[in-house]
Amino acid sequence: MRGFYNNVLFCCIALWFVSSAIAADTDEPPLWLQVNASSAPNSFRTIQAALDSLPTAGPDANRWAIVRIAPGLYREKLFLRRDKVVLAGGGLSRTIIQYPELRQHFLAARQSAALPSGAGLEKDWGAAVVNINASDIQLLDLAVHNSYALENPHDPARFEHQFAVRGFAKATRIITDQSQFASNGADTMSLWNKQNGMYLHRQSFFSGRVDMLCPRGSALVLDSDFVNHNKAATLWHDGELAASQQLVVLNSSFHGVTDYQLGRRHYDGQFVLAGNRFSSALANQPIFRRTYPDEPQRDQPNRYGDRNFYYQNQGPAYQWLTDNFNATQTTAYADAQSASTTVFGERWQPLTELARSRAWLNNK
Repeated sequence: MRGFYNNVLFCCIALWFVSSAIAADTDEPPLWLQVNASSAPNSFRTIQAALDSLPTAGPDANRWAIVRIAPGLYREKLFLRRDKVVLAGGGLSRTIIQYPELRQHFLAARQSAALPSGAGLEKDWGAAVVNINASDIQLLDLAVHNSYALENPHDPARFEHQFAVRGFAKATRIITDQSQFASNGADTMSLWNKQNGMYLHRQSFFSGRVDMLCPRGSALVLDSDFVNHNKAATLWHDGELAASQQLVVLNSSFHGVTDYQLGRRHYDGQFVLAGNRFSSALANQPIFRRTYPDEPQRDQPNRYGDRNFYYQNQGPAYQWLTDNFNATQTTAYADAQSASTTVFGERWQPLTELARSRAWLNNK
């Protein structure tokens, strides 16, 4: 099993051809919208204006919509409320969605404004650069940057929570591909649907200072990169509602400052890491459960115990990083497709959906 799953590329190419035929037979063509900040003809000036124009009733309400975003810097905060939307940029270094927002300042401003409770006004709604309360959302070929820390270098709180992406109760079946998500604070990519959250991150880049990828539910990460600007944990997982929920990271790279930690959990979580490369700066600190000895009432239940699994990773020769897969796990996570089936079962085929979106974009 050289390199753990060398046949990832083959699987994705095969799925591209298969799913292209399926899409042609079973799906209506998507709606197409263009965004160009330079006021190109037949284009929206802002991404949010394009999102707000999408039909939510009538015959087109359930059609996929592809919002093609021209290269450029888009200084705006996004709110996705409609299902089946693909945001497709011109490249992760060319289409950049950037906004400075610190969660605690956002919450303080919301409280001082005495906003009423109600749909769409959840506690954090608006605290991220990209706010998602919808399902079947794809972020492709773009960068999302919460720039608060860089733009406010003298704020003592500048390294606190600053979401690039925040997912809410309806956010499931979320895909990112060939995209970058950056902040210089906590919780860069925060998809927090505990009930049935399912997420695929492929060829994506994550940076931050703690818990930069922190899914609730189940997530599969393929061929991605992590850069940790702090010594705190890189990964975090909440899978307390079902023993099957897991965070699986395959064939990815981890870098950071000296003694950056790999991962932690507050709730029950399950970490599966195989075929990854860890830089020599990785701390000799196993993935751990965060507890509060001085405030035990803050501790979360620990029904399942530690579930941290490793296979054919490259990095420092720490005892806790040695292989501990059983035969079933070796088969279950052998390649991208089998891993997807293991993580999501029959509920979702994200590689097929991603291949279909790629076919739409390539054929337009």
